[in-house]
Amino acid sequence: MLLKLVVKNFALIDDVEIEFKKGLNVLTGETGAGKSIIIDAIGLILGERASSEYIRSGKESSVIEAIFQYDNETISGILRELGIEEEDNLLIISRKITEQGKNFCRINGVSVPVSTLKHIGKYLVDIHGQHQHQSLLNSERHLELLDLLGGSEIEERKNKVKILYKNIVDTTHQLKALAKTREEFLKYKDQLQFEVDELEKAELKPGEDVQLEEELEILEHSEKILRALNFSLFTLYEGDENNASVIDNLFKVINALEDVADYFKPIKQFVDSLKNILYELEDVVSGIRESAKSVDFDPVRLDEINARLALLNRLKSKYNKSIEELIKYKEQAASKLDEALNIDDEIKKLESSLTKLKQDYVSHSIKLHELRKKVAASFEENISKELSDLGMKGIKFSVDFKWTKAEEGVEIDNKIFKMNENGLDTVEFLISTNPGEPLKPLAKIVSGGEASRIMLALKSILAKIDNIPCLIFDEIDAGIGGRISQVVGEKLSRIARDHQVLCVTHSPQIASLGDAHFCISKIVDKNKTYTVVREVKGEERIKELARMLGGAEITRNTLAHAREMLEIAEKIKKNN
Repeated sequence: MLLKLVVKNFALIDDVEIEFKKGLNVLTGETGAGKSIIIDAIGLILGERASSEYIRSGKESSVIEAIFQYDNETISGILRELGIEEEDNLLIISRKITEQGKNFCRINGVSVPVSTLKHIGKYLVDIHGQHQHQSLLNSERHLELLDLLGGSEIEERKNKVKILYKNIVDTTHQLKALAKTREEFLKYKDQLQFEVDELEKAELKPGEDVQLEEELEILEHSEKILRALNFSLFTLYEGDENNASVIDNLFKVINALEDVADYFKPIKQFVDSLKNILYELEDVVSGIRESAKSVDFDPVRLDEINARLALLNRLKSKYNKSIEELIKYKEQAASKLDEALNIDDEIKKLESSLTKLKQDYVSHSIKLHELRKKVAASFEENISKELSDLGMKGIKFSVDFKWTKAEEGVEIDNKIFKMNENGLDTVEFLISTNPGEPLKPLAKIVSGGEASRIMLALKSILAKIDNIPCLIFDEIDAGIGGRISQVVGEKLSRIARDHQVLCVTHSPQIASLGDAHFCISKIVDKNKTYTVVREVKGEERIKELARMLGGAEITRNTLAHAREMLEIAEKIKKNN
């Protein structure tokens, strides 16, 4: 609800602060006092278009601030998206208009664009009358409101439709993704199969190229290796008549030293060291002999290795990968081929599932449509009664249902209709204000008091289910008499049990039913005109009602009548 409105330097207003109350707040005053200025100021807080013409003469800027109390998760979600901290469910919105036409808007102290005010404002206030900030004129809300009237029965059916729609969307996305994958696969299927076959045929082994390179080195230098090994064996072990081997000479050294070891004790440690060297040298000779046996120049094997390395190097160069990477690539490519071979089967399964989902969606959507038609019939009847109570007997109200044709959607009777999560229905409220005139959308009805009364009739029915907390009716009594004014006032009072209502009125019958009464007047001080707003209570309120009843001259009779109206109003409010 709207707790406080502060307006500075706006049109005829210098500085006004209004604290609105729960229930029905009535705003009265003489013609030209500036009642509509207050509604204009609220409209700007809700994101309506601003103009520097609003700025009070002689001032550089206008400032409007409003404090709202809310209990709406949608508003909380918007604030979270904007990064605005919530403050005890209070919303402080301010807007400054400068002479240069610039706007500075803030929500809880955070700067926001005007579009954000409009976005969040539609969840805070509905203005009905000559202004157009009206949710009921927005056809996009009509289906939502109709469904709310249908209660839990429609809600349950709607939830089933919503789940089916989501499943259809998800399945459609999966099908499109698979079809794209299949299309891409077909483009490179043959190439991929060739690569897998080529790599499988190569029978690659990790580290094979390194091992072959080492073996090739040996074969290519086998003659040189054998010469070195044979020379080593000859020199270390074999020798000849002219050249004793290293081992033979070492034996001789050991024997010579052993002969004198008994006479020269230090020699013994050298003998022991030489013997160890001899044993190690014999092991080395044995190893060289075995190595020599393993080196054998084989031209056939050389050709095999060269051919194999040529193949491996060609594959590494072609794919720009190592042997290990090629093995992994082959496994991945083979896996892709296996997956691709199953795509057609998966597509067939999903297509079958999608067909069933669409059939169920159509079935539940038609049942939802039938439920809505029943609710709409009752709604039309109730609206007609409400409008009749408000003195508008020639008006015809209708809920128009449409199914939108589309290229993609669900097929019914050989026609394709658009789907959405709410079913097949598009709903719009239509009205004819005079007998014989065609039905037209609510948005095209005339503005002013007639439009406000139509909205009042709608709100009388929707009051308990519509979650917009604050409703404003601007001069709803235009063109109606006393009896109908009384009916309008009583309906406003009933709506005010579930909503905060602000009503600009010239009708004393409506004003008497207010839970709070604000009087707007115009004063002249030092050749300057000001609009002032004050809450009237007690005798002040009686005098204001008397003025509304009798004009400028207030008599004892009009005062008595005003008191009587307030007493009757209290009884009506107790019985509402």
